[in-house]
Amino acid sequence: MDDSALAVRAAAGDHGAFEALVDRHGGRVLAVALRIAGGDRARAEDLCQEVFLHLLGVLARYDPGRPFRPWLMRVAANLCRNRMRGERRRPATSLDALREEAGDCLPAAATQEPGVEVERAEEAARVQAARDALPASYRTILAMHYEAGLSYEEIQEALGGLPLGTVKNRLFRARAALARRLGG
Repeated sequence: MDDSALAVRAAAGDHGAFEALVDRHGGRVLAVALRIAGGDRARAEDLCQEVFLHLLGVLARYDPGRPFRPWLMRVAANLCRNRMRGERRRPATSLDALREEAGDCLPAAATQEPGVEVERAEEAARVQAARDALPASYRTILAMHYEAGLSYEEIQEALGGLPLGTVKNRLFRARAALARRLGG
């Protein structure tokens, strides 16, 4: 069953359909929340839960004639940004937490060489710190594209129907700002 049909059924009170939506999109929502929360995994998990609780109340407003995933990513990004607004930033994630989070992504050879593993964790921390320093709009569009895997068109939809050129331009500027922060 496609997402639109599941959303309609979930809006009508079908708990199984809602669970299917959570199963399908929970990882993407968590990835977006993680980036908006500045890498704070515990906060991102809380935000992810808030997104899906909020979703229960707003599913009735979903238009089944439009793609579901971009709509959900817009709901998620807006809720996460609103919750993070006004909150003080927490300290950077520890290297151990980054290593644990990225552990499955490291090749087997790298996990056997502590020096390589430390270098990767340090680089991941440096990139995360650079992303955290970006404006929220840049962090959001980067998360939608890289973590949630949304296409330009899906980002366009998620951001309220901006012109496609504007979406591409914002993503370009976000990448450029990140590259500047990383020193090239």
